[in-house]
Amino acid sequence: MAEVKIKKILCAYDFSEESKKALEMAFFLSESIKDCELTILSVYKPIPTPVGDFTGATDSFLEDNEEAMENSKKKLHKVVEDIKKNHKIERCNGIVVMGNPVEEILHAIEKEQPDLVIMGNRKHGFKKGILLGSVSERVSANSPVSVLIAR
Repeated sequence: MAEVKIKKILCAYDFSEESKKALEMAFFLSESIKDCELTILSVYKPIPTPVGDFTGATDSFLEDNEEAMENSKKKLHKVVEDIKKNHKIERCNGIVVMGNPVEEILHAIEKEQPDLVIMGNRKHGFKKGILLGSVSERVSANSPVSVLIAR
């Protein structure tokens, strides 16, 4: 049987309670594995801007998106610093991107080349779940690496 080595973990984190559970699992595993690197990815889903708007609303939405991105970066930076300080994980970094969560997580997997992805799972209503599926389901279905879904 082949030995599984985990040297890099990617944790999808959106500041929700579900993703906090995933983050706890990620830093527990990172602490347990010698020289393991932990990358925390936060994807900000932008507010859609109106097309062909002449009222100035588009500019307002764009400013709101930029402000929200900056806030996400500050919050994630604090999370990373707390992990480094309180959990003795030196190889920890955070990435904030804007876009579709599924696409951005899959892109980060391709770019970062983790051995394991950890993410939370939110319950959606039956109809929404049937039509769309959850982000974690779509990522795990399309990921080239193992995905651990924390509950």
